[in-house]
Amino acid sequence: MSLLHNSFNFMILKPTIKIMKQPLILVLLITLCSFTNAQEYAIGIKGGLNYYNIGDLNSRGGSIQAGKPDEIFTPNKEMGIQFGAFLNVAFGKLYIRPEINFVSNKNNYDFPLKTSRWTASKINVPLLVGYKIYDPISIYVGPSFSFFREMNLEGANDSTGESPINYSKNTSNLMFGIQVEFKRFGVDLRYELGLKETEEELQDIHNSAFGTNLTDVYSYKPSQISLSLNIFLFRTDGGDIDDFFSNLFRKNVCDCYR
Repeated sequence: MSLLHNSFNFMILKPTIKIMKQPLILVLLITLCSFTNAQEYAIGIKGGLNYYNIGDLNSRGGSIQAGKPDEIFTPNKEMGIQFGAFLNVAFGKLYIRPEINFVSNKNNYDFPLKTSRWTASKINVPLLVGYKIYDPISIYVGPSFSFFREMNLEGANDSTGESPINYSKNTSNLMFGIQVEFKRFGVDLRYELGLKETEEELQDIHNSAFGTNLTDVYSYKPSQISLSLNIFLFRTDGGDIDDFFSNLFRKNVCDCYR
């Protein structure tokens, strides 16, 4: 019985894993192809803060009391965090920058009786193309692929605590921003815009705890603004990489003939 249960879980996870592999393979292929002509390589880590924009909620007043008018609740932004790693492959002033980041987002709604917190977490995989317009300032743009791990709203599904709401597990976004570098450090300001609106949903909010009942979760096009500090851990030019691989292969050839 447990074997059947595990097989069923794998069948559910398999499509999600397959979808997540596609952009990661794309990032890997572009990066590997770029290595042959690149003039500089850099590996680094990053971390920072973000604000994530979500939509309004409409409380159906009639579900609380007959004749009570509907009430709109606008989200209050809370500061989220992100951290991750990046690879920078430069060709003079032009560069390609794949990243992988863990992102946590927060908002809240001031319901009549209690504030309800909205939270989400995701893995973000941007593939950016940048250009140094004036040393040390550069601009960049590119797609970003988000893989959501969870999205919760306090009071949803008639609960008194955090409860999951409907969301798209995999989304595509457009990202652009500006970066300023100071030797091994960089400051990065970027904006991310979702390419597709979310789906509208009807939620049953716990009335006695939050003061609202049937609530429309309006559709919205998500967006995020973030500020990060980048730290370059390793940086070298193309000649160093070529020498490294040449010596590595030369050593292997010599070892084979011994």
